[in-house]
Amino acid sequence: MKKALLFGSIGVLTETSELQRKAYNTALKLNNIEYIWNIGTYCELLKEPGGKKRLSSFGDKILSNEQVVKIHNDKQQIFEKLVIDGIEPRPGCLQAIKKCKELGIKVGFVTTTTPKTINIIKEGLSNFLDFEDFDLITSNQKVTLDKPNPEVYEYALKELGVYAHEAVAVEDTTVNQSCAIQCGIDCYLYPGEYATVGYKDMIGKKFITEKLEFSEIIN
Repeated sequence: MKKALLFGSIGVLTETSELQRKAYNTALKLNNIEYIWNIGTYCELLKEPGGKKRLSSFGDKILSNEQVVKIHNDKQQIFEKLVIDGIEPRPGCLQAIKKCKELGIKVGFVTTTTPKTINIIKEGLSNFLDFEDFDLITSNQKVTLDKPNPEVYEYALKELGVYAHEAVAVEDTTVNQSCAIQCGIDCYLYPGEYATVGYKDMIGKKFITEKLEFSEIIN
């Protein structure tokens, strides 16, 4: 049995894709950009990690660095309000965390997002999840490089005191999945509702389609 379960992204814990899309569209409108990211467009944009990268060039719109920063900041404020208004954990997450605590398995939230965003997610999920149940929560303040660089997973292993083969991770994109695998960690893919990933894109055929099954991933 594994000694640590690592939740690799916000998108593993809660589904925020539609909230993000709404926030982007509102921010674009606020900045007089006549463009709407429909679901199909947003699904394609999600293949590129990082909101600012997605804004840098999409469709026939070429935005300046100043515009990208302004729109992204506006988007973040809008998104934070939507999250606080209410989000729910994805199926299986609470059960997996509870089982880990019962069995003495360490639980990590291995993200490279900002502490502010983590606190917003904590607030949004406060009716469901006690973040004190996590033995480790990382952020971009703990590492120098964002995913897909594996630094954050290397940091998590060290802090939790486990070897790579003793841990299992769950990620919501193939890019982030590869980050864990580079460290030698078994990593399951738990794609969100807007994921465009198919079976042929999976790494190591570790794929969770409907809900996080603790018994499937921890052994």
